[in-house]
Amino acid sequence: MKLSDWPSLRLVIPLIAGIFISDTIDNTRAEVPVWYLIASALLIVTISLIFSDRHPRLSGLCLSLSFVLAGAASYRIQQNRVRVEWPSHYAVYHGIINSYPLESERSYRLEVTLNDSIYRGSNIYLYLPKDSLASALEPGMRVIFDGKINKPSSEGAGFDYESYLLSHGISGTLRVQAKDWHSLPPDGTESLKIRAVRFRRTVIRKYQEWGLNGNALAVASAVSLGEKRALCDDLRQVYSTSGVSHVLAVSGLHVGIMCWFLYLIFPAFLFRRVEWLRQSFVIGILWAYAYAIGLPVSITRTLIMFSIVAVCRALQQESSALNSLGIAAMVMLAVDPSALFDMSFQLSFSAVLFIVILTPILLEIYEPRNPIGRYVWRVSVLSIAAQIGTVPIVMYHFSGFSTYVLLANLFVVPAMFVVVSLSMSLWILGWFASVRCVIVCILSWLVDIMTALVARIAALPYSHLELSLQHGWIIFVIYAVVILICLWYKERRTHRLVQALACMAFASILAAFQNFVI
Repeated sequence: MKLSDWPSLRLVIPLIAGIFISDTIDNTRAEVPVWYLIASALLIVTISLIFSDRHPRLSGLCLSLSFVLAGAASYRIQQNRVRVEWPSHYAVYHGIINSYPLESERSYRLEVTLNDSIYRGSNIYLYLPKDSLASALEPGMRVIFDGKINKPSSEGAGFDYESYLLSHGISGTLRVQAKDWHSLPPDGTESLKIRAVRFRRTVIRKYQEWGLNGNALAVASAVSLGEKRALCDDLRQVYSTSGVSHVLAVSGLHVGIMCWFLYLIFPAFLFRRVEWLRQSFVIGILWAYAYAIGLPVSITRTLIMFSIVAVCRALQQESSALNSLGIAAMVMLAVDPSALFDMSFQLSFSAVLFIVILTPILLEIYEPRNPIGRYVWRVSVLSIAAQIGTVPIVMYHFSGFSTYVLLANLFVVPAMFVVVSLSMSLWILGWFASVRCVIVCILSWLVDIMTALVARIAALPYSHLELSLQHGWIIFVIYAVVILICLWYKERRTHRLVQALACMAFASILAAFQNFVI
């Protein structure tokens, strides 16, 4: 097994390294001109092309260095666009509302895109006092407000709120009084983003009209539309403590279910000589659905990978899961380099990476013959692989992890498959009253049973252990050790174990040195 077997990984790793380096330089407030990075990358690419035939290793090294510089340059360009120097005095701003009001204890929060000549395109969080005027605001409406916009800050937040806002494209925050703002009707032009937000709200209201309410409405909205605002804090806490909060996100499970439906609608025998047309229909519908629900990280990653597989299938070529994952990461980081520091991006890709790496090995070690035992073992294998990939990140961000994940997933995963299928079936069959009543009753009952079961698991002793990783570099050491052990199992070469032990020894020495310095 060599890294050269997966060309996309050879490119995405330097790209990630460049983003990390650029972020480190940015934190030191050092100024590195973007044009210098771009010119250096172009120069190295030119050298790579010149020596590609005579010195392939030098060419490969130059190509990797060019991706390092490209990652650094793209991240710096984005940060220059997101980090805005707001004026220190009060000013009047014009903006367009991109979201429905999010209610908190004392205010409503709105995402607003400024359309002023100087700050045009910058996004801010606007906090309005709770009243009937603020609650009636809708996406697409214009708003004029007066105030002094503040830079994102982590003060009093309890976590790195500044990085969270910047990674989501939010350049500032502002809290205004009732007298300092007023709204205007839409100007008649709506972006696709605003139309998608309106679509999600329309579907949720239709769910309510059809009889969904409480936990059933919250879960159905989350798993079919990616809309988690209806999830109460208690429900979030229960799913988080039991370690199955990932089932509330729109992910590969949804793509699989929709593919199954679409392939039934577009059977293969109708496209015998034009398989590419069938794949184009399926990919187009899936991407339209993903855009309608806001392009969450998990489904965007899945759809990029699926699109690659579909293209290979249409061309009758084989595809690699690791190559597809690497291409998905490259595309997403090229569009939004700061996504690398988004926890949802980290969890999504790390889980899939270790599922792809570890699942074949664990199934090769042991495979029960009994169908029930085989199901239990395969679900456990997927959970174990995903947990190995995500637990270090969870421990770093939340200082703890759930201990009964395997037990919860045995019941929650198949139940969630049914919940997702029923939620999406409502889009088609919900217009028939008799069928709709049956689906709503089954969906409500199943969500209640699943929530009660998850609550029981969360209430078990030691369901959540408080353990933390103080330094982010430890995550990379853990991943390196796991991957080296996997390589040792596949290759049966002792030097892989030596490399794993060397990584552990290096981590121990570095941690001891840091503790000594502190």
